Amino acid sequence: MLESNTTKIGGKKMHIGIMLRAYDRPGGIGIYSRNIVKYILQIDHLNHYTLFYNNKSHLGTYKNLRNVNEVYVPETNPIIWDQVKIPKLIKKLEIDLIFNTKFTVPLFTKAKKIMALHGASWFVVPEIYKKFDLFYVKRTMKLYCSKADFLISNSDLTTNDHHNILKVPYEKMKTVYFATGKEFHLIDDEKILNEIKEKYKLPEKFILTVTSYDPGKNFGVLLDAFAEARKEEDVHLVVVGKNCYKYAEDYDLKSKNIDKYVHFTGWIEHSELPVFYNLAEVYLFPSLFETFGIPVLESMACGCPVVASNSGAIPELAGDAAVLINPRDTMEIAEKLLMFLQNPSIAEEYRERGFSHVKNFSWEKTASQTLKIFNEVCFKESVFEPQIQLQ
Repeated sequence: MLESNTTKIGGKKMHIGIMLRAYDRPGGIGIYSRNIVKYILQIDHLNHYTLFYNNKSHLGTYKNLRNVNEVYVPETNPIIWDQVKIPKLIKKLEIDLIFNTKFTVPLFTKAKKIMALHGASWFVVPEIYKKFDLFYVKRTMKLYCSKADFLISNSDLTTNDHHNILKVPYEKMKTVYFATGKEFHLIDDEKILNEIKEKYKLPEKFILTVTSYDPGKNFGVLLDAFAEARKEEDVHLVVVGKNCYKYAEDYDLKSKNIDKYVHFTGWIEHSELPVFYNLAEVYLFPSLFETFGIPVLESMACGCPVVASNSGAIPELAGDAAVLINPRDTMEIAEKLLMFLQNPSIAEEYRERGFSHVKNFSWEKTASQTLKIFNEVCFKESVFEPQIQLQ
């Protein structure tokens, strides 16, 4: 029998439930889920929280915080988890507000409901999705948006897409940007740099891309642009990401004369990723459509100049601190790579731009804005302006 270690909270305090079915997800949704919880709990000691996991191993993550209750909710079917088990616990534990870090909200609950929006790419670039996923999302997303009391969006692009495509009122949404973790920074320790170099047999001079095995990542054009750049510059390409070796099966690297110069590391530990950014000459991100693109900020925080798409939310995210390219223009991409590779002064200029720009984003800021939304939704007014307490 599941038990709560809290009683009903009265007054101006809230009992907030957070659905963490996406806690283990790779990529942006998982990064967001883990960090938004971590930083909200760092700065909010007023309200009470119940964290709902579907992975038992996470129990005890916040055992030292008195205002946190952690509950394991076993279920392999996500619809039953969201729409049956969570609503029962909301009622039993007397939760005032339920927040899901990815799209979906419990439909049958009296609690206030908030969900995070991570893009509308299903509607904008449907060709990159499986038919079943499109069928499901197109029939449920509008329902979830209508039933939610409020939506937290990861970019203005996402906010505008939901307004224009699904007709969600602007007053029901707010853009709250992600950020980079504090582990993404300049690394001067040669021992750490050399250990990663040796472990992964990294070349001396390389272009980096952190990606997934996904048609939307535009890997064919990326390879063609790299092949063009290699004609003028002795540089390698390092590809980081789960299952990315499959790209080597999809594209004939030998016919492009680059088979010896493309290195697939597979999935690496998150703690090692900042070292890759520090070692790389340039970060290349020519995705067809990104609704945020957190590697852009991670690169900047580590002093790695960025060449990225001029589509999706990347221009909004990158500002003037990255060089933006048409993701379908092979020659333009190659030209911009060479611009950085052959001109140290330009690379240095963009490193400095990146360092300055990335300071606009922090998880403390993200958490503070999110807490303000929780209060406005629950009380129809902002009764609690959270004070950031850095730890």
